Amino acid sequence: MSDNTNHSTKNYIVTNEQGEEFLLPKYAATFRILMDDKDTIRDVLNSLLQLDRDHEIVDLEYEFEKPIDIFMPENDPARLDVWVHTRDNRYKNIEMQNKVHAFFFDRLQLYNSYLTLRGKYEFNRSDYFMGLPEEERKYRYYELPETVSIWLCNNPVLRSKEIYKDVWTTYSEYEVKSGNALPISRKNRYIVVDLPNFLQLRKGVKTREDFWLRLISRGPLQVPETEDPIFANALDRLRVSRMNPELLKALEANMFDRHEYEALEAEAYLKGQARGMEKGMEKGAQQEREKNDADNAARDTKRAEFFRSKGVSEAIIAEGFALK
Repeated sequence: MSDNTNHSTKNYIVTNEQGEEFLLPKYAATFRILMDDKDTIRDVLNSLLQLDRDHEIVDLEYEFEKPIDIFMPENDPARLDVWVHTRDNRYKNIEMQNKVHAFFFDRLQLYNSYLTLRGKYEFNRSDYFMGLPEEERKYRYYELPETVSIWLCNNPVLRSKEIYKDVWTTYSEYEVKSGNALPISRKNRYIVVDLPNFLQLRKGVKTREDFWLRLISRGPLQVPETEDPIFANALDRLRVSRMNPELLKALEANMFDRHEYEALEAEAYLKGQARGMEKGMEKGAQQEREKNDADNAARDTKRAEFFRSKGVSEAIIAEGFALK
């Protein structure tokens, strides 16, 4: 391993000591190049989901930017949708995202909801479901396949600094408060990977998960040389020298993410608006306090003048106002 160095103005390319250039897969367009391979997807998912040999993914289909036929943000090149079949005959719909920006929790639920609906639609039309006896199809008509949303976050998202990966799912509020919480259902899960925490907590590469997360977050120069065919093929896809010049040109054109820029711009505007409103409210409250103080002072002056006109001494007047 060597430090990432960059001798060009392109922040998505790094150069090793021999002058060979590699793509950094932390960006949406380059992440897509890394993940555009069934063996890579299967190995990444088996690692992140910690599936052993008896439960591992044995077959899958995947797609980037699948056309969306219900209300959703426009197609997102950072989103990878995968449909998998495991060795123990489980079916999962899996979504992977590698960027985090404004409205993170809203987007997390939005994409997951869409994936759940589409997964159910396609499950009911799958060869597996259609091959079941008619009575069993009727019985399982509302059964949901498992849906997993995996978010690989280059920004800190987990509150605890002692973990780099967490699973979010549905719990009973009562059981959470009583300290006995177990998931109500594991059919729908969010796996959130905090890559800054990962880099702090996991030094070196000891597992397959370590390799993939370090490659995605830090790039090809931060993982060890390897003869593992899946790892080697993944690294080879990131070599700039093997890319078609037209593809590289198209990649550069797609590096600017308009949706992300607009979301960040809107977030900054809303935060500025909120700060302005807060300052305005504080200014208004201060003006109200100053007005009340002035009104009280004017009222006290009139009262003092009235008492003096009745012959009340200054000492008694001062003592009376001190009672407030």
